[in-house]
Amino acid sequence: MDHSSHDHHHMMDHSSHGGHGDSGPMCNMNMLFTWDTTDLCVVFRQWRITSTLSLVVSLVAVVAICAGYEALREGVRRYEAALSRRVDTAPRQNREKITRQAHVTKAVLYGIQNFYAFMIM
Repeated sequence: MDHSSHDHHHMMDHSSHGGHGDSGPMCNMNMLFTWDTTDLCVVFRQWRITSTLSLVVSLVAVVAICAGYEALREGVRRYEAALSRRVDTAPRQNREKITRQAHVTKAVLYGIQNFYAFMIM
């Protein structure tokens, strides 16, 4: 059975569509290290690599973002350690209140940490 006529849509030239209404060129988000800066975007469409200098600046920015993530993780570890000491030294009636507040704070910090991790990825 000949199905060549069924692939008509896949063989059409879609280059005139321009990325579904976008006026600029498509982003090329390489998953491997590259010096090719042709239509290269980092994280967002607005964060474009247009030259070798902007590539180097972006690499430094990504390293700084990763360092910020590690600083956040260390801050969370220190907060949890301080919280543990605070709960251990608190009177019994205050422990519940401290623990409830800590759960909310830890949940917010966890959300921020995961958002940050996904942005790095």
